[in-house]
Amino acid sequence: MRRLWKRVEWPLVAVLGLAAFVLGFTGFAAFFRALGDSRSSWDVFYLTLQLFVLESGSVSGPVPWQLQVARLLAPAVAGYTAVRALAILFRERFDRFRVRFLRGHVVIGGLGRKGLLLAKSLRQRGDPVVVIEEDAENDLIETARGYRAVVLVGDARDPQVLRSAGVRRASHVVAVSGDDGVNAEVAVQARALVADRGGAPLSCLVHIVDPQLCNLLRMQEIGRRHDEAFRLDFFNVFESGARNLLDEPVAGKKAEGEPWRGHIVIVGLGQFGESLVLQAAARWRAANGALEDRPRVTIVDQAAGPLKESLSVRYPWLDQVCELQPQEMAFESREFVEAGFLFDLQGNLDVSTIYVCIDDDSQGLITALTLHPHIKGRGVPIVVRMVHGAGLASLLRQEPLTEGEYAELHAFGLLDCMCNPDVLLAGAYEILARAMHDEYVRERKKQGDSEETDSAMKPWDELKERYKESNRAQAAHIGVKLADVDCDLAPLTDWDAESFRFKPDELEHLAMLEHDRWTKERQDAGWTPGPRDSARKTSPYLVPWSELDEEIKEYDRIFIRGLPRFLARAGFQIVRLEGGPHSRAGSRTMAT
Repeated sequence: MRRLWKRVEWPLVAVLGLAAFVLGFTGFAAFFRALGDSRSSWDVFYLTLQLFVLESGSVSGPVPWQLQVARLLAPAVAGYTAVRALAILFRERFDRFRVRFLRGHVVIGGLGRKGLLLAKSLRQRGDPVVVIEEDAENDLIETARGYRAVVLVGDARDPQVLRSAGVRRASHVVAVSGDDGVNAEVAVQARALVADRGGAPLSCLVHIVDPQLCNLLRMQEIGRRHDEAFRLDFFNVFESGARNLLDEPVAGKKAEGEPWRGHIVIVGLGQFGESLVLQAAARWRAANGALEDRPRVTIVDQAAGPLKESLSVRYPWLDQVCELQPQEMAFESREFVEAGFLFDLQGNLDVSTIYVCIDDDSQGLITALTLHPHIKGRGVPIVVRMVHGAGLASLLRQEPLTEGEYAELHAFGLLDCMCNPDVLLAGAYEILARAMHDEYVRERKKQGDSEETDSAMKPWDELKERYKESNRAQAAHIGVKLADVDCDLAPLTDWDAESFRFKPDELEHLAMLEHDRWTKERQDAGWTPGPRDSARKTSPYLVPWSELDEEIKEYDRIFIRGLPRFLARAGFQIVRLEGGPHSRAGSRTMAT
């Protein structure tokens, strides 16, 4: 109802204003004719305008009905317009005033579907949110304000607008406009504004439409020199969505720790379907190690053949990991309805999971229903990728469907998942930080420690923010370490990259660098040497590397040895740079 009123409000006010003017003009003309007073049209025009400011409506004698209506309607229209204008002006100034008192808030650049869903999710979580939207007529502005988000109208690339949004005091900046160039420029301006910022760095997440470009930019950012005031990460909604879809047990039919395997069918190989193939293949390789008994991925699309060839050319490692089987057919064809690609040569159902990745929600659901009779009651899930979790997707979650004859149908709301703050804000740095934390917990348990003796061993979701930030800072320092031993990052293409080992002198040097980084981090946070006491911020390990016990040094060495494994989880591998010490322009070779 509110959106409808927003669309008709000003046209309606304009129509009522025009009606008031016409009635006033004809009413004054009739009034003066009845009195025998010959007034010019300009006099009547002027008196009619005065009706809107309560200057000419008081007249003596019989009043025509047109004038009677006009002298009530005109000031009402003028008064409503003035009140609304003041409200808009006051709202804008009040919002800018509110921003001055915000700390640790999230600044969102762009108010489209992604921006609105993210603002909603953040507000539901209790996070303060400031949205910057260039289009003052955007219908979503009032919706965002209804979630109690602050909305500023302006260009997020404008440094002054970013200052008004309190970017120097914010915890995150998320650029989610529909233009990659605009999003990148927001990051550039934000980095410049916080160059001298102290305390925790500003985390900036930039949405990039093309997955390959996104991965390249992410790789370059992780590999660059550490910026203590600014942490930049890139994300792609399809890549991240595919990763999170495979995390859902219903989609993968997997118990905790069971490797993904078997035969999956992907119907519709658009950007999301392609990302799903790549993520599934990467997970299978990481879980299984060996390249025997490759799983099958059947691609069903009207252009399945060319799409498969395009995948193989752009990702040559893919054919080593899984067997891609293109099935070229229209979704409305008899061949698709018969669904022979779901069965083996003996006519037995031979598929573990079906993913319907068609861009149109209605068509996706129709396609899933077409395939459903073939797998009904056989425990094979059909996952339908939809834009939102509401609408058609919500129908699939209703109890009569989830527990009845359509129990195999499952909806995955792409934007709802991606605009979940816990998912979106978990970029590559977060993935690395979590992996490092898991490794730390495993090593501490080997030493007999527990959560009771070491609060830093708690699960990530229960971990105190200062420990999480320490792990993120550790991840952000990877580029510095690699550059110091003439190494760099590259997209993961070699499935043996995790077996990489640093040379003994490199291992020792990098472990020392990590200890120096950790020492500085603790000292900046107010820690001092002394007995181990988190409450008093004292630690016996705040000493030079040469004075550490071998047992403590080994923790840093374990971290360095684990770098190839941590990076592989985020889709990267280490390469050596040839051409001289610290040469970042030299040729690349696989590290061994």
